[in-house]
Amino acid sequence: MHLAKTEIFELGAIPVAIAWVAWLTPSPGMRLEIGELLAAGALLILLQGFGRDLWLLRQARRQPEAAATREVSCMCVESAIGLAGVVAGIGLVGFDIGMMVFLSPTVLAASTGLTLLAGYLLKDFVFGWSPWKIYREKNHAQLIVRWGR
Repeated sequence: MHLAKTEIFELGAIPVAIAWVAWLTPSPGMRLEIGELLAAGALLILLQGFGRDLWLLRQARRQPEAAATREVSCMCVESAIGLAGVVAGIGLVGFDIGMMVFLSPTVLAASTGLTLLAGYLLKDFVFGWSPWKIYREKNHAQLIVRWGR
């Protein structure tokens, strides 16, 4: 298995993020509502994908031959999960549904690491709706997305 430099960087950034979260979390821990936790995790996945997409767009400007050339009816799985999670989390908080959860610095750091790892593993998958399927599309930031055919 061959990893690109950007993938190695992203995988290397995950332990740094874990350490950063563990260091910044108050020592006794913190209490969050389930909705807040869900929205924060989903937002983290969206931010991770956004950063990756900005990097890919920057690289595409440097390599014009890598520009978008194919039209597809699909959406990034990572973005879909992130958007759904943010909306669901805001809904839970807004309607005061859920319970409080205590997170120690260790649990919060581990949750952050698992969320970032999930985002990394989902980065190459998209789902299409015409026909419905989930498939791997490496570097799908270079696609032209069409909502209908």
